Amino acid sequence: MPPARWRETKRFRTNITGLGRNCSIFETARTWAYREVRHHFGSPGTLHTAIHAEVHTRNAEFAEPLPTVEARAIANSIHRWITTKSRMWKDGAAVYEATFVAIQSARGKKGGKASGTVRTARRDERTAAMLKYMSGTS
Repeated sequence: MPPARWRETKRFRTNITGLGRNCSIFETARTWAYREVRHHFGSPGTLHTAIHAEVHTRNAEFAEPLPTVEARAIANSIHRWITTKSRMWKDGAAVYEATFVAIQSARGKKGGKASGTVRTARRDERTAAMLKYMSGTS
């Protein structure tokens, strides 16, 4: 799990307004790449190509884009970090899939309990209203 400090900075990571072109491209492309990596396990070349394409696409959206060499450096930086430091890349597709399934299962159970409580409360309210209605008309 990430440290508690990580949650405090989340709003800054998602709200990139006001950042420079370099930071803006880096922040948006890296978060995109973290999700994209699952489609390229075992193939660093295709991941590299996908990241480069995404960085250059995001760079082209600016009125005055960064020089190509800077965009390439951003893409290389993202790719290098993913392939050398990322646990998801090191662990591989099987571990990623098992972890993903476990996380989704836990989320589903948590949601099921919460929604079950709400459904039970609503059912009890309807039952009480129906009993009240029936006792008033009898």
